Parts: sequence; structure tokens; C-alpha cells
Amino acid sequence: MKTLTQKKILTGVKPTGSSIHLGNLVGAVLPFGRLAEGNDAAIFIADLHALTSVKDGAKLRAQTAEVALNYFSVYGHDTDITIFRQSDIPLIPRLNWVLNAVTPYSLMLRAHSLKDAEAKGIDLNMAVFNYPILMAADILAYDTDIVPVGRDQKQHLEMTRDIARAFNKTYKSEVFKEPREYIEESVATLPGLDGRKMSKSYGNFIGVFDDEKTLKKKIATIVTDSKGLDDPKDPETCNIFALAKIFASADRLAVMRERYLRGTGYGYGHAKADLLEILLSALRPYHERREQLLKDPGFIEAKLQEGARIMNARIEAKMKVVSELVGI
Repeated sequence: MKTLTQKKILTGVKPTGSSIHLGNLVGAVLPFGRLAEGNDAAIFIADLHALTSVKDGAKLRAQTAEVALNYFSVYGHDTDITIFRQSDIPLIPRLNWVLNAVTPYSLMLRAHSLKDAEAKGIDLNMAVFNYPILMAADILAYDTDIVPVGRDQKQHLEMTRDIARAFNKTYKSEVFKEPREYIEESVATLPGLDGRKMSKSYGNFIGVFDDEKTLKKKIATIVTDSKGLDDPKDPETCNIFALAKIFASADRLAVMRERYLRGTGYGYGHAKADLLEILLSALRPYHERREQLLKDPGFIEAKLQEGARIMNARIEAKMKVVSELVGI
């Protein structure tokens, strides 16, 4: 049962790419799970947002299903986090249009998302232009207290507050709560296979659900320095160790560190073998849950529908107030 002392926490994830990688896991997925504990937390799969770039219906449906599978595999079948599809909330587009009617054109021109799209040569359709307003609708619909975001999304929360104020001022009300962003300061930035930040755009990532053969192949390509088998090595400057220390137990990591510093008979090939064992152990629970879920595809759809039922009930209550104010 939800209580009055709980915070309402909401985040969204666009179904626009492949399965989550280790950087996503430690930088967003697991921190959200920790933040959700004891709170009223929800994740929406932002398939409406994805229409700005995904122009293939079958592909979008497949990627949406993949996101749902990923999150239930990580959080578990019985997670208290409400997970739902954005498109299963029909009043979101209605609220989006209402908010369009109070949002200054000048505010949209300042959006980093628009400037980034222009810089990348992305088709500047009106969905791209109005993206921050739809994001505001997603958040304001549920009286959200906290929205976990990366630093690149901070402006969108500022714009959401601006839009909430614009509506409240226009209609002389206090209908919409002003949400706060939550930026996880302590999250480690994982290096990718080439030493740069792990990213799908760089193609240097390790997938959370990569099988053992794929993991071994990727780990073998991790860039290291040229120190030999018997040379002492600095674990703090090594990409292999940077990944190991996120997922290894304290005891396992201490042994690995000592071997690095001693050097004798311990080369980077050995370190990569250790990392493979560490990752296989750490990721095994997610893999096992995923295999169970794949055997029962109806389970995820039922959970998404349950999430939609919960979130539709909440937005319906909010939209009754909004509709009365605006006259529709």
C-alpha cells in the first residue's frame, strides 16, 4: 500500500536501441531501483517519444517489448515498480495538447534537444520540436515529486517546471506540482572496450544479456597498455579492473588488485579471464529471470496492462480537474 510519506518517482526510457549495457545498468537501472525502495515509483516505456526517430511499426513494437523484458529481468517478476507503456495512457496526448496551449514558443526554441537534433542532422519534425512538452505531460500528469535524470536531461525538468507555472498562472490554479530532478552524483562512469565512456553510439559496450561466448569475445578486445606478464601493473589505470571493481566482491577484488601490483605470472589475459568469471556471476540472476520470462511472454504483457490500469486511474483523476478548468 502506498503511503502519504512516500515520494512519487517517475522516469521514462525510449525503446530506440538494442538491449541495455553495463553502463546503463550501473548508471541508471540499478540506481533507480535503489531510489524506488520505499517510494511510489514508476517507469514508462516512451514509445510515443520514440516516434520522433523510429519509423517502422514492427521495429518499435519489438524494441518496446525488449525494454519491458530487460526491466522485469533486472528488477524481478514481483517488483513494486510500476512499469507501463506510454501509448497505453490515452489521456497523455490530450494533456500534451492542453500544455501546448500554454507553452511559449520561445521556450521551445531554447531546448537543448532541438539544438542537438539540428546538429546531428535529424529530421526536424514537429514531434522533435514539441518533445519537451510531451515529456512535461508525462511528468505533470502524476503529481511527480522526483524525476531521476542524467545531466543532459536537467533542462527538460526546468522546462517542465516552467510549463507547470504557465498553466497554473493562466488558469489561476495550483493544479500542477513542480517536480525536481534527481541526478545521481556518485554513479561510476564505466569505460567501454576502447577506454572511452561505454556507449551504444561508440559500439564499445558490453550487453547485460550477452551470452558467455559474446562476453568472452568482447572482453578479449578491451584495450590495455603494453606491460608484460611479469610486470607490476596499476589496477587504477586499467580498463579491465575498472569494470571488475563494479561487479566483484570485496574479497575477489582484493585478490585481483594484489595480483596486479605483484605482476609476476599475472598478465592482462589472466585479468580478462577473471573479469569474465566476475561478470558471469554478477549477471547470472538477470539471465535466469530473462529465460523464465521468455517462456511466458503473456506475463510481461499482463504486467504492462496492470501498470496501465494503475496509471490511467491516476491521470483520469488529474484530467477531470484540468478539463474543468480549461472547459473541455
